[in-house]
Amino acid sequence: MAGSAHLEDDDHDRDSHPDDWVLLAQWCGFPGGIVFWTIRRQDLAERRFDRVEVQMHANP
Repeated sequence: MAGSAHLEDDDHDRDSHPDDWVLLAQWCGFPGGIVFWTIRRQDLAERRFDRVEVQMHANP
């Protein structure tokens, strides 16, 4: 399951490289699940937190 905080710009991350991204936060708040908040370096420098990507990984 994955989601995105920005809905207006679906092409935002298509041309980016994995090295362009940084981990903002990681939360292990429930058994078998981890939530990650990531952002592109450029967006972080510009304080564009509306472009944060949120991903959840679960291992039931």
